[in-house]
Amino acid sequence: MMIASHNLKYVSILFTMMVFTVLVRECSSQRIHASVTNEISEGVELHIHCKSKDTDFGDHTLINGAKFSWNFKINIFVTTLYWCNMSWTNVDGKYVQGSYNMYVARRDWKRCENYCHFYVRKDCVYGYIRKKGAFKCVYSWAR
Repeated sequence: MMIASHNLKYVSILFTMMVFTVLVRECSSQRIHASVTNEISEGVELHIHCKSKDTDFGDHTLINGAKFSWNFKINIFVTTLYWCNMSWTNVDGKYVQGSYNMYVARRDWKRCENYCHFYVRKDCVYGYIRKKGAFKCVYSWAR
């Protein structure tokens, strides 16, 4: 009886390790493409600065319709995170800004798989939701 219990524990641990290995290999081998497009308004520039713990893309200014994009792989611990600081000035001269987690591996692998696209608009930052096949407001601008 003791031997059977020990063998069951061993098989359970081995199975868990195999599942973990497959999941890690699947996530870390997938190339992720992320992008942010300025759709605020004609003549309005979006200032954007995106980075992760290890990578800093620097400051970029996007005219209306322009896109900033980057590619990466999810790390082995599935903790990959990219955030972006964004700002723009509306037609009334009001400065609008926000800092948002644009890619969080555990959340966004399910939400958008390997292509995560965002549209920045006057009311909100819209992100692609794969299951719905549509964009949804994911971050509202602070008022």
